[in-house]
Amino acid sequence: MSKVSETSFFYTLKNKQDKILEGIEEDPLISLVDDVLYNAIESRASDIHFEPTDECMRVRYRIDGILYEQDSISFSQRFLVISRLKILSSLDISQNRLPQDGKLSLCLPLNDKEIESDEFIDLRVATFPSIYGEKMVIRILNRSENFIELNNLGFNNYVLEGVANLIQRPHGFFLVCGPTGSGKTTTLYAILSKLNIRHRNIVTMEDPVEYNIEGITQSQVNKKAGFSFENGMRAILRQDPDVVMIGEVRDKPTAQISIEAALTGHLVLSTLHTNSASGAITRLVDMGVERFLINAALSVVLAQRLVRKLCDKCKYEILLSEDEKKQAAKYGLNLEKTFKAKGCQDCLSLGYKGRVAVGELLLIDDEIRKLLMSGASCEEIESIAIKNGMITLQKDLISKLKKGIISLEEIMSILA
Repeated sequence: MSKVSETSFFYTLKNKQDKILEGIEEDPLISLVDDVLYNAIESRASDIHFEPTDECMRVRYRIDGILYEQDSISFSQRFLVISRLKILSSLDISQNRLPQDGKLSLCLPLNDKEIESDEFIDLRVATFPSIYGEKMVIRILNRSENFIELNNLGFNNYVLEGVANLIQRPHGFFLVCGPTGSGKTTTLYAILSKLNIRHRNIVTMEDPVEYNIEGITQSQVNKKAGFSFENGMRAILRQDPDVVMIGEVRDKPTAQISIEAALTGHLVLSTLHTNSASGAITRLVDMGVERFLINAALSVVLAQRLVRKLCDKCKYEILLSEDEKKQAAKYGLNLEKTFKAKGCQDCLSLGYKGRVAVGELLLIDDEIRKLLMSGASCEEIESIAIKNGMITLQKDLISKLKKGIISLEEIMSILA
């Protein structure tokens, strides 16, 4: 975990039991807000949703990608709770007709441990006006999970070996693809942490910066100030970088500048919203990028998803019923057995604990380059890539299913 400045402001968050033991008496509203935040962190939630209705304030936690209902907040307290959170995150409490963005840093003291062992959490707060008042979503960013090792994300060996070979290269263009919430940024941070050594100059352009990485220059898009991905990227190239990370390729200008950077001796990492690795090529062409530029610069494309892991403590093997076998067969699965989890204290009775990445890695070799220049479809490119050893997302999912890492229900929800 990166060092924390002694001058940084952190809101100290304690649970109800610790407050009682320390004799702390607080206003009921402060206690209510603290409890919601503390319970969300204890539940491993990635987001907290405060949703006003005509009767109350609905509260939901997103855990492993799924929203779970929590105890609601009364009608009389809903505005007070939002105001309290806006004050903590330095938002304008008098403004409720326009969206606002803020942030808050928390410190969770750990009992009987040194101060350096305390847990530090960053909260990203966003409000949105609705007919019943302001909706608020809080993204929870745990600093202790900042530097996730690439090997611990769950990727298969084909992906890990391909990425390891890529980061040995002095230049190239590497894209991570997938829908929103598929873990693209986490993968890029893991790769950056691996690349982060003293003799490299690494510069990023993000929207927003989710984690601070010591030793890397990170910048954040500021549209109000006119600091966009496009002009930010041009400025980055004047900073003598070895490695550049762009949060997302959104349009032709950003794509072209990224490709130019890769062609002039930089290793460029970025993300793109496509469902498959081969689809990234089609997406770049649709943006208006010339095929010969894509052919010259693009090195590797990784398409990924995040799927819920079965709880190791309570999962068990079962025989499939005939109906379940037929359902599985629709997705090309010939199964007799699979795993389920009944739920336990360790997984909060959910049956799932954490998520694992599944991915397909498209290596842009000479054969793929010829197809790209000939105007081949993404289906043709994918067919040749599979022939050359690429493990598809579907095959990776099936492999993890057979190993008992994920459930049949989870794989069917992804493939449906």
